[in-house]
Amino acid sequence: MDEKKVKIIVITVSFTLIFLGYLSKDVGVFANLLIISTFASFATFAFFEYRHYREWKEKEEKLPIFLHDLTETLASGLPLHKAIRIVSKNDYGSLSKDIKYLANQISWNVPVTKVLERLSERMNRNKKLSTAFKILKEAHISGGNTISVLTSLSESLEMLQQIEKERKSILNQYTLMIYVISFIFLGVVVMINKVLLPIFANPQLTGIGTGLSIGITDPCLACSGVSCNICDSFSFLAYNFIGLQTGKPYYYVSIFFLVSLIQAIFSGIVAGQISEGSAKAGIKHSLILTSIVIASYLLLFRIGLIGV
Repeated sequence: MDEKKVKIIVITVSFTLIFLGYLSKDVGVFANLLIISTFASFATFAFFEYRHYREWKEKEEKLPIFLHDLTETLASGLPLHKAIRIVSKNDYGSLSKDIKYLANQISWNVPVTKVLERLSERMNRNKKLSTAFKILKEAHISGGNTISVLTSLSESLEMLQQIEKERKSILNQYTLMIYVISFIFLGVVVMINKVLLPIFANPQLTGIGTGLSIGITDPCLACSGVSCNICDSFSFLAYNFIGLQTGKPYYYVSIFFLVSLIQAIFSGIVAGQISEGSAKAGIKHSLILTSIVIASYLLLFRIGLIGV
């Protein structure tokens, strides 16, 4: 099933669930279905966006190999259009589809320069790929030493890839630091939940020298209006997802969980930007950190470190 159909199905199902929740006239059911639909839609679009990113990265990695093979074929004395048709039979991963597009257009007697221009326009999303095929087109039009141009181009691309790998290896320590910070954040949540909240929730606790009570209560115990809708969502997270026993205060458990999820998602995006220079690459790290947060909360709750 292709990407477009999957997205249409997910969006349709999501809107159907939200509409059914609205018809139920139950605020809790509506809030729960809204959360589930939003998460499903976000996860689907994030998955396809990351897959596109990986495809373009693979094309970048395979481009120097294609140029090297094309250079060797041209060195045997073949013209460019025949050389492209020969190398199109090789496997270049995600780039193979584009190379076969070149070969098919040429086999239909479309001029090489026109085909290279079309392919360059198709690859506007990636500056390196688009520029490389523009250079190949200009080298063919100028009638100069195409082999020399392609050799220089492939060497430059390989050098850029090597620099990017070295940069990534240097910055991996900062990515690791982001993961460590996420675990520290979970530790802080546990400390607040197990140490501070029980102290502040004590109704006998008074401000020093003031005689004023500063005990903390669950805001959802006395909600009204829109705030009750939010509390219904919090109760769904605490009771149905985390596993808190029905009747126990759920406000702070849900708040901690949501804050931890937000921290994991944006930390992952930052990790992708640091390590690979693209926020889209952070989708992978966001999914990993989100999974760690969910698993950690389920574990911490089971062993009694979370849940006041």
